Amino acid sequence: MRTYNLNDLIEFDSKFNPKVLINEPGYRMVLLSMRAGQSIPEHATQGKVTVYTIRGHVTFHEGGVPLELHAGEVVSVEEGALHRVEAHEDSALLVLATGTPNAAADHSEELDLREIPRPQRHPLIFAKFDALAVGDSVRLLNDHDPIPLNRQFDSIRPGQALWEYIERGPSLFRIRIRRIASPTAADVQLELPAQQVQIETNRA
Repeated sequence: MRTYNLNDLIEFDSKFNPKVLINEPGYRMVLLSMRAGQSIPEHATQGKVTVYTIRGHVTFHEGGVPLELHAGEVVSVEEGALHRVEAHEDSALLVLATGTPNAAADHSEELDLREIPRPQRHPLIFAKFDALAVGDSVRLLNDHDPIPLNRQFDSIRPGQALWEYIERGPSLFRIRIRRIASPTAADVQLELPAQQVQIETNRA
């Protein structure tokens, strides 16, 4: 038996903040904290998804149909349905997904960064990510939290990646980076030159 105080777990950040509470075969529970004005790009999920609005006010779009959700309201989404979310005020959502794989059943590639020379890590990770289709993911294994890499994704792949901690320290970090949107023309213009990516790599 596991209990969670969701009010204590809600934390707002400069981007929408997902916290994976349960990640088991066929079942995932994720708490999403969103500041007013933040959005989750259109994406699809494996398995059926139920979204509970714990706090605030969001617009939930499934396809071209908008739905206003306030605290206490819930919506369910069928597997594979495209959807996105916009927050109109600081909001928190509890997302329950069934039929989705966990790390043990996830057949996505896992990169053990401990075995890769530092100058090669970020270029390799971005190359792997850029080759992903929307909905697919790559997993990272590391001996420290690669926070500079997370910030770099926000900078040069804005809105394209969902960063999920499967295991978070203290001596081992396992992270899933899922592609949730394709790049736009504007995103392409924001990408750093290869040599700048190299500089950031050396700092991780």
